[in-house]
Amino acid sequence: MEVHGPDLPGGPMEDYLHECLEFLQRAGDDLGRRRKEVRDSRVWSLLPLEWKALAFLAATKAAPEAIGIEVPSGPSGATSRRRPRLGRRGGRGKIRSMEDRLATPAEALCSSEPPAYKLAVLAAQKQRMGASWDSSWDGEMVSLRSECEQGIHPVWERLAREAPLLAEMGRFPVVEPEVVVVDSTDWVQAARFDPLDHNELKMWLSVDLPFKTSSEQASVLQSIKRDLSGGRVRPNRWLSSMRPSLRGLREEGALLEGILLASASSDEALGVFDVLEGGALGELSGRHSMLIRIRSGNLSDWEACAKRSGDGSLSRALRVAAWRRVEDSGVELSVQDLLAGSAVLAEVGEVIPEALKWSLASSLVSEGKASEALQHIEKLGIEGSLQVSTALDILVTVDSEALGDSVTEAVTTMDGDGALLVMRHDGVPIRIRLQAARRLSEMDSIRHTDEILNMFTSAADIGGLVGVLKEDPSLARAYPHRVLLAWHLISGKDAIGSKDNLSALRKSALMSIEGSVDDGILSDASIALISLLDGIPQDIESVHKKLDSDGLRALNEVRRALSPEGDGVVREARIEDLRHSIEIAELTRLESRLFDALIDALLLNRAAMDLQSGVTEREESAAESLGRLCGRKDSSMRIIGGATNLVIEHNVGVGPLEKWYSNHDRSGAEFQIVRAAILRGNDDRMNAARAYKDAAMKLRLDFERSALILRKSLIEFAHAAGWREAVALIDGHPVLSSSVTNRFKLYLRICRDHEEGKKEAASSRLIEFAAREEERTRNGAGNGVKARRLEALETLQRYPNEHDLPLDPFQGRVRAALQELRSSETSRQSDLERRFLIEMRGEKDTQEITLICMEVTEDDPLRGLWMLEKAIESGSLNAKQKNTLKRTQRALFGSHSGTIPVKDRRTLRNLSLRPLILVDTNILIGALKDDLLMEISVDSLGSLDWTVERAFHWMLRRRRGEDRVHLHIPPAAKGEFLHRAKSPDSVLGLFEDVYIDKGMWGEKITAEFLQERVQAICTAFGDWKHSGSEGNKTDVGLDEFLVRHREVFQLVDEQKRRGGKAPKRTSIGGEEIYPERGDRDIMCDAALLASTSINDVGSILVATRDSDFRLVSRALEEEYGFGVVGDAQQLNSRVL
Repeated sequence: MEVHGPDLPGGPMEDYLHECLEFLQRAGDDLGRRRKEVRDSRVWSLLPLEWKALAFLAATKAAPEAIGIEVPSGPSGATSRRRPRLGRRGGRGKIRSMEDRLATPAEALCSSEPPAYKLAVLAAQKQRMGASWDSSWDGEMVSLRSECEQGIHPVWERLAREAPLLAEMGRFPVVEPEVVVVDSTDWVQAARFDPLDHNELKMWLSVDLPFKTSSEQASVLQSIKRDLSGGRVRPNRWLSSMRPSLRGLREEGALLEGILLASASSDEALGVFDVLEGGALGELSGRHSMLIRIRSGNLSDWEACAKRSGDGSLSRALRVAAWRRVEDSGVELSVQDLLAGSAVLAEVGEVIPEALKWSLASSLVSEGKASEALQHIEKLGIEGSLQVSTALDILVTVDSEALGDSVTEAVTTMDGDGALLVMRHDGVPIRIRLQAARRLSEMDSIRHTDEILNMFTSAADIGGLVGVLKEDPSLARAYPHRVLLAWHLISGKDAIGSKDNLSALRKSALMSIEGSVDDGILSDASIALISLLDGIPQDIESVHKKLDSDGLRALNEVRRALSPEGDGVVREARIEDLRHSIEIAELTRLESRLFDALIDALLLNRAAMDLQSGVTEREESAAESLGRLCGRKDSSMRIIGGATNLVIEHNVGVGPLEKWYSNHDRSGAEFQIVRAAILRGNDDRMNAARAYKDAAMKLRLDFERSALILRKSLIEFAHAAGWREAVALIDGHPVLSSSVTNRFKLYLRICRDHEEGKKEAASSRLIEFAAREEERTRNGAGNGVKARRLEALETLQRYPNEHDLPLDPFQGRVRAALQELRSSETSRQSDLERRFLIEMRGEKDTQEITLICMEVTEDDPLRGLWMLEKAIESGSLNAKQKNTLKRTQRALFGSHSGTIPVKDRRTLRNLSLRPLILVDTNILIGALKDDLLMEISVDSLGSLDWTVERAFHWMLRRRRGEDRVHLHIPPAAKGEFLHRAKSPDSVLGLFEDVYIDKGMWGEKITAEFLQERVQAICTAFGDWKHSGSEGNKTDVGLDEFLVRHREVFQLVDEQKRRGGKAPKRTSIGGEEIYPERGDRDIMCDAALLASTSINDVGSILVATRDSDFRLVSRALEEEYGFGVVGDAQQLNSRVL
């Protein structure tokens, strides 16, 4: 390549300066125009600042006496002088004008510029520096003049003419630039890069061109370079600036043109490259053309590009461009080809198309390279059955959570065949197959119901299992064990709104187990665990085999402790031993879930036992245990339900249970009940009452539960002094509040009157009540009217004590009413009472108190004993004084017990008299069923299923064993019990909620054995025998009592009929809504016993779960003096 110029480094700058000075010709002598012409020239931008300073010397006609070229001329026309601005050593001073941009002598001498340039700079600086000029530079100037004698560029001669300061440069001979041949090989080789790589382009443009460029071309290239160095490259702008100076070039110039056009993604680049033929330029332009074509979609050279060798940038670009278009190439590729292409794209942070990745992975899997295949498709989406099949084959060999997630996500949109393929693929993680089963279930794929159920069961996906069973209830008969599995493992959250459906499915399953075929999905251990959780363990040996010796020992010990004959004490270490044994056992997913449910059931049973113990420490431990059980993420329906029942029975506060209801079932009554128990425990009894009230309103369709909860609300209102709200609740719901006794309503209204300042109205209300009581109990004998009214009020005064209600202000208002009745006369009795009160407020002399009470006892034994009870419980006596009065009380009671009926002894707690409990038939039946279950269970430990009913009869036996109670079976209850337990078949019909193996039943429960157990039950619950006359049952006025509570029994009758069975009822006044004959007889027996004097008996109670008793229990107690207990907590409150 020919290049003009004597000196390549300085040559272009001399040419540019020369071109710049040519513009001075048209500016004339006007300095302003001269400077403007120089600055406005296109070539000006090509000059470095130091060269621009030389151009300004020419523009300002710099002369030796006027070197300050930036200072305008004064009025005289002369240019003002300025001191030089160079440093002492020739360095730069402060730059103020273009002349200050002139290179320093040192900079000029060190540069690679031509000698003429250096001499011109030194000549100008010598004039400017004056005294600071270094004389050594004079020698340098001499040498430079010698070099210039050999000839200089024409620009210096022109500069000498324009700037007198540099007139010396005009005396040297001028030499025209020579044509020099330059080798362009390196420059062409450097062009082997991707034109779209602007960093590579920038580096290439920084290399000296192998040909001479005009100033216009140089200016355009400089502009492009600046654009490449800026923050944002704008190649589209290059296209317009390249015209015309950089268009239509030849040879190396054409290569430059083509690369710049390709960098700007111009379609014209291909035409430029195509005209270059032959040699290195032709070969290089061919590659660039190939790159442009393949990027534009012309794949005729795809294989050549894809397999291009070499590490150069252009070769890499060809390979990358080809593999980016691989899907359109139509070329059949081998595994090696795909691996090579994958590597090519990986170098630039890209990947081959997903479809080819899957093809590569499939090929690798077929070669047994699943791990390598996974690396290519692990995070890809999945489409189509082939990709699904490949992914599943990989997952069988290699565990990959990411690939598993991809398959799981793909399953959600699969068709039936794809989902079936996944579900049936053995070895694939069960969570993926489970998702496929869910997909098929959503698609209502009836053909594959069995397989779907099997998948849900194996994966322990209880929600999915229940969903299928609910859709087709007939499946409960085909898969009974799976229904029971769902019953015990379904989470409380998933069971919301489904409890009735689940109960119906369970009932159907229990009826179908006997004739069902073996379940091939459930292991023997799973079936045994299901049976154990549901009541009666079968093949318990298969469960034992799963545990180590410590776990087996712990399970047996815990079960024994929680059995009917156990002590209920379970050590935490035993539970932990069992849990550890389960953790290390080899279990399937389903077996693990069932063992977890077993642990939960044992903990729930232990909590129930602890709550029934009456020991504060155990009760607190139970509350904490219930909190942990209910506080887990997916607490089961059985745990949530069992814990809720314990809260209802024992009023125990369980914070996590309240949180569970708040999150999942806030609208239900249970949420308010659980919340109320917590509020009650925090002594926030007003809000507890309101919560119970809300619950009662939500339960209005269940009259029995609603009435019992309403009673709780009213009691809490009483303890919170919320009299107004309590009375408003009664008045607003008269039917619901009909189960509340008149005395309790009177108690609330009296307290409300007092709070509102209506003391006279309260006294009048009490006196009216006393008058009604006197009239009701009048029998033509005994004391006079006033005496009977006083007796009624005195009995009423003891009401809060008898029912553990706040004493004030009720007793104060009763005392005021008594005083009003007694105001017309004084009596010895009232004098003694005043002495008693004075003594209790003063000295508290036990001898004086004893004397006063003994005197009262002579006329009214019960009153004297009650005054002693009041003194003992006053809290103002020490232990010795209390014991003295207790001995006195027991002695006085021994003397007068024959005159004090049992119903009047209920408040005499310090006599330590035992209650006599009449056991109803439903309790006896429950106890018999429990005993029989123990007999037929393989481990003789009976049912694991805890219920409130079972806990009740356990507690009755326990308290009797502790000699705390007398138990008695009324004739009516015993007769019904013996009738219903007359044969094994009749008893078998009583087991509606638990599966009984009829073969085992027939083998163990013979008629003889059954009679033994029946008699044992009668003995256990009938240790007390009444020797006295029971009296005439018609004398108790039961019919009148029942009619007064007609609304209650009407609602009870309606509710029982809604249950699907016609209840046995008796008729009064033509309405067959009242309790059956046997229940009426028990009520009469209890009333008669309560009215008699029985040694060592402090109260009469009826143990029953029957709503005919429970809903009028307070009324029965007020009317006849006997109470009703329906659960272990109520029993303990009367005994402990």
